[in-house]
Amino acid sequence: MSSPGQPIDDVNLLLSDANQHLACGADIDELLEQAADGYAGQFTSHQRDCVYCQAALREFGRVWEPVRSLAAERVAVPAALKGAVASQIRKLVADVWYTLQLNDGGAIRIAARVVARIAREAARDVPGVRVAFGRSSHSRMASLVERAALGHRHPNAAVGVLGRTAVVDLAIVAQYGDELDAVAREVQRRAVAELRRKVGLRDVTVNVTVDDVIT
Repeated sequence: MSSPGQPIDDVNLLLSDANQHLACGADIDELLEQAADGYAGQFTSHQRDCVYCQAALREFGRVWEPVRSLAAERVAVPAALKGAVASQIRKLVADVWYTLQLNDGGAIRIAARVVARIAREAARDVPGVRVAFGRSSHSRMASLVERAALGHRHPNAAVGVLGRTAVVDLAIVAQYGDELDAVAREVQRRAVAELRRKVGLRDVTVNVTVDDVIT
């Protein structure tokens, strides 16, 4: 996407030895380039169904924004800024199964399975929700999650996390007769609020699928 000479080229060189991929197999360099070019919100067909790519693109877009803003002004981007951004991205992708929050006291990392558990418990507390699953039973999303988690030490972590960004996919069984859209919106609201409060996440997306109703 980028033309020669743009700042993304320098950061790709800095990151070239990492050779990192997300849990779904997506190449991190390609996602970084997509975000750097301003296309973080324009998902491919794979990304539209992938919580891992969505979380990474949101976080990369936020981290890269200072560099992209300076590049748009046609001024030289300081080498120190590019180096700082590259260093931050390296830390973010060191383990894509954990959130990461850096502060003066050190690093705080929370496992994706914990994020999924908090979202699931928040959903179960919503009136009208009878069952909440930590992964969607929507066939395409479920198969993506299953392939990504297969053989991993956190097989039930049906959530994409990177830095302080998370994309969660939930499936619920609701009480028959309730307003299903209202129940789903309340699940979203509570899950987002709980994840921000308990995990310190900054950017949270919760997708809710109502898979069944019971009396």
